Amino acid sequence: MIYLVIEALIKIGILIGGVMTGVAYLVLLERRIAAWVQDRRGPNRVGIPLTDFKMAGLGQPLADGLKFLFKEEYTPGHVDRVAYYLAPVLIMASALLAMAVVPFGAVSIPWGDKNYVIDMVVAPGLDVGLVFMFAMSGLAVYGVIVGGWASNSKYSFLGGLRASAQLISYEIPLGLGILGVVLVSGSLRLDEIILAQSHGLSWNAFIQPLGMIVFFVAALAEAARLPFDLPECEQELVGGYHTEYSGMKLACFLSAEFIHMITAAFLLAILFLGGWHFPGLTGPATETVGPVYAAIRIGVLLIKVLLVIVLIMLIRWSWPRFRFDQLMDRAWKVMLPLGLVNLIITAFLVEFAPGQTVIHAVVGWGAMIGSLVVTAMFSPTATGREKAAPATAPLEPEVALAKTR
Repeated sequence: MIYLVIEALIKIGILIGGVMTGVAYLVLLERRIAAWVQDRRGPNRVGIPLTDFKMAGLGQPLADGLKFLFKEEYTPGHVDRVAYYLAPVLIMASALLAMAVVPFGAVSIPWGDKNYVIDMVVAPGLDVGLVFMFAMSGLAVYGVIVGGWASNSKYSFLGGLRASAQLISYEIPLGLGILGVVLVSGSLRLDEIILAQSHGLSWNAFIQPLGMIVFFVAALAEAARLPFDLPECEQELVGGYHTEYSGMKLACFLSAEFIHMITAAFLLAILFLGGWHFPGLTGPATETVGPVYAAIRIGVLLIKVLLVIVLIMLIRWSWPRFRFDQLMDRAWKVMLPLGLVNLIITAFLVEFAPGQTVIHAVVGWGAMIGSLVVTAMFSPTATGREKAAPATAPLEPEVALAKTR
């Protein structure tokens, strides 16, 4: 029993350490990508240069962390203190708990006459791993709402209201995108979903492209990434739901945002991109392999996740933000119908053409192309029915009189 406890503690330590280190250096990566997109220099001062290309910015995450540690932990006098302190803990805990069921496979280590099998996941054997991950990610909305409500600030309150409407709305198409994968693989276990994609190029990205697009867009909205960052857009709400936070409490909110992005990238890689599987590279189509193949599989999965994260960052720095009415219209009038179309087509194929990967792929790509064409034809922008931006509010009498003088 004691060995199981020690093994679990080691896994938890590796997971939390790896995730938090990844968050720190993903911030650096995003700042580098932003500089590249905007044709300027990114962080290049902090740290020791490693090459002639002045890679001194590698010390920037450490500097950012020290800055948060030494910032004043100021608490405004008008806040609800219990909820104010609970919000960053809630959002951080939900973000980390979602990573507890991410599988990295199982490794068989020979030791004497026996082989010891180690499941490289914090919570192994969870039959509803996908539901657990989905539920923990959804709990983040409570941290945002509680933080906005407890701050007793109009900017924070508006950010909390936007977050509640946005995250609840986009959870519906997010779930519809996942249901198609569940129907095809016949399981809610993440490791079994990966194994179902381990036979050649039977990745769900080729079989269910429409479901992948629906899931990816909804995951961006769930992580509040641009162009869906309405809960915290600086131009309108100063800082949004965390306007009244500083120091390590603010660091928890900002770190949770990146952890949710990592979680979304892991889910996309596992559900649609084959997880740790890559043809001809990751060994047999079994969960348990030797140490060499286990290391290769971890590398393959992390590379896929990193590529998805880079795509998310490029979208942030190259796509304008939606207005809030546009954001809600996309959820209910575009993403929800597309998700239902994908679910109905998938259910039909699973019932009448089970195991026919080629048929699934042809029908899936046809459904995606047809759905996108119909959506583009009947979108408000294409038909000229796009709502105009709200008119500027009339000036107060005193202000109008002052402008006439």
